[in-house]
Amino acid sequence: MKKASQQKLPPGWNQKKVQELISYYDHQTEDEGAAEIETAPDASGETWMSVPTKLVSAVARLIEGHKENGTAKNRSATRRRSQKATRT
Repeated sequence: MKKASQQKLPPGWNQKKVQELISYYDHQTEDEGAAEIETAPDASGETWMSVPTKLVSAVARLIEGHKENGTAKNRSATRRRSQKATRT
């Protein structure tokens, strides 16, 4: 019998977090899933797009580099300050 191999998880993930995510989607109704998909484009500060499969790893590396440099965090903070200023 083969020994089960240990899966590598993304940074910040552990087995508990994986199990919680699986449980979340296992217990989600079809209507809840559809509502989640329909509201996804409304997520503030995020954009959904189609990426050719061959480019997914390159795009993921760009995003990780962007996060590591703090650029995403800084832009979000700037955007929040800008939005507050326009509301008042």
